[in-house]
Amino acid sequence: MYSLQHPQIDERFLDSESTVEEVVKLLKNLRMPTEDEEEEQEKVEKDPKGTIVTEENFIITERKDSAAVICPPKDIVSKEKIHRRTFNRLDRSKDRFPFMRQVEMDLDQRSKARLERERVAQNFRKLGNAEYRKGNYETAMHMYTEAIENIRDSHILYINRALCFIKSGKFKRGIVDCDFVLNKLDEKNLRAWMYRAMAYKGLKDESNFENCVKYARKFNSKQMEFIDDFLERLK
Repeated sequence: MYSLQHPQIDERFLDSESTVEEVVKLLKNLRMPTEDEEEEQEKVEKDPKGTIVTEENFIITERKDSAAVICPPKDIVSKEKIHRRTFNRLDRSKDRFPFMRQVEMDLDQRSKARLERERVAQNFRKLGNAEYRKGNYETAMHMYTEAIENIRDSHILYINRALCFIKSGKFKRGIVDCDFVLNKLDEKNLRAWMYRAMAYKGLKDESNFENCVKYARKFNSKQMEFIDDFLERLK
C-alpha cells in the first residue's frame, strides 16, 4: 500500500526540474546570438541541406549561357554516328537478303516457265510449217496462232502467220501482223516489209506498196538482190 509522505521528506521532486531552472533556460534561449553563431546560421540558410559548399563539391546545375553547354567530344559523336549507320545498313541487309532470294527464285521459275513455253511454241511452229508446205494455209495459220499464245515476242511466228493470211486472201489481217512486228519488235525486219508490200499489192494499193519497198531497201541495203528477186516474183 502506497503511503503518503510529508512534503518535506518526499524526495520525488528531485527527479523533475525546478521552476527556477526552467526560467533560466528560457532566458538563455532568448539571449542574442554571438557573431560566430550568426555566421554559422547564415551558412545553414544558404545551404538548407546543411552541406558546406567547397571547390570539390561545387556543381553547376543550370547555366543560361549557351557557351556553357557541354557537348561530347567529336570523336565520340562520330563513332556513334558510324555505329548507327552500320546498324541501319545491317538491319536493311537483313530485310534485303530474303527479298533478293525471293527475286532469284522468281526469276528462276520464270526462266523455266519461259523455256517450257518456247518448247511448246516450237512444236506448233513446226506443225504450221508442215501444213503451209501442204498448202493448208488455214490450218497452218491456226498452228501459228497457238504458238503465239505461248510466245508473244517472236517475230518469226507473226511473219509466218501474216504470210498464211495473205495466201488466204486476208490481206488486212496480214498487214496487222506485219505492223506488229515493225512497230513492237523489229522496225527493220525485211520479211515484214516485203510481206506488207505483198498485202498492199493484193489490195491494189500501189502507194503503200511502193512505200513498203522504199523502207525495205532503206533498212536492208545489203539485201538488194533478195528484194529485187522477191519483187520480180510478185509480178
